[in-house]
Amino acid sequence: MTCRLPLPIVGRPEAALAPRGDVSAKLAGSGVIIVGHGTADPVGAAETRAVGRLVAALLPGVPVEVGFLEVIGPSIPDALAALAARGCRAAVAAPLLLFTAGHARRDIPAALAAGGQAAGVAILQAAALGCHPRIVDLARRRRREAVRGRDAVPAAASGLVMIGRGSSDPLALRQLLEFTGATFAAGPDACPHDLECAGVGFGFVAAAEPRLAAALAAAAMGPGVRRVVVQPHLLFRGHVEDQVAAAVATARERHPALEWIVASRLGADPDVAEVLVDRIAEALSSP
Repeated sequence: MTCRLPLPIVGRPEAALAPRGDVSAKLAGSGVIIVGHGTADPVGAAETRAVGRLVAALLPGVPVEVGFLEVIGPSIPDALAALAARGCRAAVAAPLLLFTAGHARRDIPAALAAGGQAAGVAILQAAALGCHPRIVDLARRRRREAVRGRDAVPAAASGLVMIGRGSSDPLALRQLLEFTGATFAAGPDACPHDLECAGVGFGFVAAAEPRLAAALAAAAMGPGVRRVVVQPHLLFRGHVEDQVAAAVATARERHPALEWIVASRLGADPDVAEVLVDRIAEALSSP
């Protein structure tokens, strides 16, 4: 049986968010479409919609719609049609994607162009979440939460495996490496203060190397290792998280002497919504 992680909708409630009047003013007469990847997992879909509600709370008076690239609706064209029905003739598209890879560079722009033309809405696409400091800090927080309350393990006996979804885009590994490096940057919240870690490995669930199983096996074979922390760099719950959980369960069976810890996905945290609004503001300010 696959064990799923709990739904991490945490942090400030919508009512506690400070509205971004500066961004709302720049969006006068325009709307926002939050672009989700799409998943058949109802919790993952709910998390995407929850982020949409948080963005709407941050941008009072601005029409905000959520559209999905695939699997479920409303589709991107449907969401743009909804914005048009609300009086918008222009919109900023904010991709709910961790990195700028294949979907952000090809699939989403194509869907936005087609949907925008059909709805009569001009589209400006914002950047992916990337290495925004709030996302880096959120990943650190998830790692701290994973090891909180556990016995201390010497640095030489501890390892970290960062897991990405995977992409055929060659930027996938480079971006995951960059992001992981940012989480270890010096500062009061730097990860070495929370997770004593001597070695860092990387793995992907699909379409890129090294694969997940190989990364876990390599971490288990580290000299003197006693603990392996696995951190899936994922936004929402779905099939990929299930695959990570199953792979860790297999690794635990093969290496029962090791302590295996899985950090939670980022989830529908208010910081994710704050970053989307920052990315929207950046797009509006670009020449």
